[in-house]
Amino acid sequence: MPILTALGAKCTVLDYSDQQLESERLVAEREGYDIDIVKADMTQPLPFVDESFDMIIQPVANCYVEKVKPIWKECYRVLKKGGVLLLGLDNGINYLFDSDEEKYVVNSLPFNPLKNPDQMLQLEKDDSGVQFSHTLDEQIGGQLEAGFTLTNLYEDTNGEGHLHELNIPTFIATRSVK
Repeated sequence: MPILTALGAKCTVLDYSDQQLESERLVAEREGYDIDIVKADMTQPLPFVDESFDMIIQPVANCYVEKVKPIWKECYRVLKKGGVLLLGLDNGINYLFDSDEEKYVVNSLPFNPLKNPDQMLQLEKDDSGVQFSHTLDEQIGGQLEAGFTLTNLYEDTNGEGHLHELNIPTFIATRSVK
């Protein structure tokens, strides 16, 4: 947000976590920029009127929700015509392994700790919050179903660890336009 506001953007941050929102508020005060801070649950209808935004940036936040397709529909609703959706997405490979990225697969997909107690225990052990894997059909297909046009895609690794050393992409960034 500091970079975007420094470039002249009027920014809104939406999060469900009071701690994250307070962090956003503290940084904005420290750096002296204005930002709208909204507490809301992205799995519910967004608290914005239709066509409110020119751009939505979501950095890998959807791994904390079980169902992502409704989120893409809401993003489409609140973006202006020609608006851009920039997303960071986990492609699911991270969920196959434990936090040490051992050389063998420890989980099946989908990774859903609400349906698999062993996966919930793994998340609790790693203090990772409740997370879910999503298929490319849900992630990218869901954007297309919502009406977006996919204009670019980029793959990346974790940046460190065993999977990174093997150059295995674990994340996808997409750019879509309404």
